Amino acid sequence: MDFRQRLEAANTRPADNEPSQEREENMDNEYFATDNIKSLPACLDLRLSSGKRKALPYSYFTEMNFDSETCIEILTSEKKVKITGRNLTKLYDYLVNYRVRFIQANIGNDPKDDGVFVGGIVVEELD
Repeated sequence: MDFRQRLEAANTRPADNEPSQEREENMDNEYFATDNIKSLPACLDLRLSSGKRKALPYSYFTEMNFDSETCIEILTSEKKVKITGRNLTKLYDYLVNYRVRFIQANIGNDPKDDGVFVGGIVVEELD
């Protein structure tokens, strides 16, 4: 590789302080979605069945728990979020990597009997 080719290659790589724009698998369905760019979303957008929305910065997360039988639980210093549903393993896997942009709670009947289903999202204030 000559000098010109090395210079062009160096100019196409992101700087160390720039987020990577590398693309990867995108997960999209009616209950949650992820970004297909490997940059981290700043907040998790919770879309409640009532129509209200709440955004929680990923940087505030102190703990995440997963019980495949019941729910995903997200703890911050001030809030506890419980996400209930069915087949939440993939959603949890994306959450622990801070890749989920939003989670949508079910707003009607579940049309399918398989796949990811978010039945409800409950946000509780901690004392």
